[in-house]
Amino acid sequence: MTDFVTGVCRALAHPARRALLQALSRGECDVGGLSAGSGLDQPTASKHLAALRRAGLVTVRVDGRRRCYSLTSEETVRPLLDLLTQLESQEARQSPGEPASGDEPPAADDDLALELELQEEQ
Repeated sequence: MTDFVTGVCRALAHPARRALLQALSRGECDVGGLSAGSGLDQPTASKHLAALRRAGLVTVRVDGRRRCYSLTSEETVRPLLDLLTQLESQEARQSPGEPASGDEPPAADDDLALELELQEEQ
């Protein structure tokens, strides 16, 4: 995989980032609105938005003190969101206790993983 594809896959791996992308698919929004709508505190939402920006999925426009985010390309991001929706629907249809196809790695602490990812990129 290319570095670009790897970055996109990493960005899409976190459920909060997918939720932020879904919100942005409805149009431009500032970080405060995205934070309130997602249930994330503003610093956490900003960190996730920064990861999406580094992956090339969102852009930011500065309007005074506000930072307004939008999808970089609806034509690129919409099919990704549609695929993720299909995968989540498939997962929801599985019986409780039924293993997903293939072995799943153990879940990592999301906050720690985000911090490590941000440190690596600096």
